[in-house]
Amino acid sequence: MRFPAVADDAGLPPGVREHRRVARERLSRGRGMPFAGLRRFAMAGANPMATGGRDARTLLKEYPRDAAAMVILVVAALLVPFDLRPLAIFPVPLVVWAAAATMVLISESWKLRDKLLGIGAPILGYSVGGVVVGGVRVGVEAGLGEFVAQFFDVSGTMFMVGTGLGVVWLAYRLLDAG
Repeated sequence: MRFPAVADDAGLPPGVREHRRVARERLSRGRGMPFAGLRRFAMAGANPMATGGRDARTLLKEYPRDAAAMVILVVAALLVPFDLRPLAIFPVPLVVWAAAATMVLISESWKLRDKLLGIGAPILGYSVGGVVVGGVRVGVEAGLGEFVAQFFDVSGTMFMVGTGLGVVWLAYRLLDAG
């Protein structure tokens, strides 16, 4: 099998060469898209056949509510370090997490298993991660009061880690859903 020869620009009229050069420059700049250079860099090694030509931008267009739910989950995690006054008796990050969890649960893009994993990871990180890491930091000799203090010192960080893992899982499943 032979491939056709590639036409060289040398044989083209000067006007055509100039317009092709201008077109190549405009296309290489990525004009009109914010962060086009970053997107090109991130997608440089991607296989469009493996993702069906989909990336983060197309996911935002196809699933705006689901993307908003994931963003709100991240906001809940980012609110943990701030010492905000509770709403009634509930900490603000918990209220924001509950709103995001509701958005995830009413979504039709994920299966129930994926929804529960995505919204359960922060709570699992808070409780189990807080107990494990708090217990490791305290050791065997300290009492219950020291353990509780260490639990509350690390549980917020573990909530943030769990949220990150949950959002990554939801994003992966959303990419895989299409």
